[in-house]
Amino acid sequence: MRRRLVGAVAAGAALAGMATAVAPAAGAAERGAGASASVWRNIVIDGTYTIRDDEGLSAGTYCNGNVATESWVNEERTPYLWWSTTCGGEIRTEMHVSAQTDANGGARVFVTLMLFEGTTDTNNDRDAFVEFDRYIPADKLTRPGEIALLSVENGGKDWAKFNLTLRNTA
Repeated sequence: MRRRLVGAVAAGAALAGMATAVAPAAGAAERGAGASASVWRNIVIDGTYTIRDDEGLSAGTYCNGNVATESWVNEERTPYLWWSTTCGGEIRTEMHVSAQTDANGGARVFVTLMLFEGTTDTNNDRDAFVEFDRYIPADKLTRPGEIALLSVENGGKDWAKFNLTLRNTA
């Protein structure tokens, strides 16, 4: 099993696996002459996952771990691949996230979780995905509940389950 942080949060990953981000420098939040300052918020996503690989040499393999990633966002919605992990040599899961803030410091967070299953964990054979979005007021959190991705190719024997917390912090 290998985990990796990619995209906007890859640089500066802390030893604990949490990607760290630096708040924009003073003045960097300005859009230009006469424009109002951007509302920057730190979106943190953490939680746990369990993945089951039930095919090939790794049949019956379970992988468990923690999801921990974060990024600074503003009102310009830009998607990123925030987190990825593999299991059993044949399964990869990815979490793609985008978010945008509003004038009150709230943020709408859009999440796509994907399960890829094939002969290697680098394949592009997407077997399942779930998309959801949540509005998170400033300095609040939300827990969307257990999210399950089931592979349709072998009757749902390959799967991934996530329990995530999404936070909107200053």
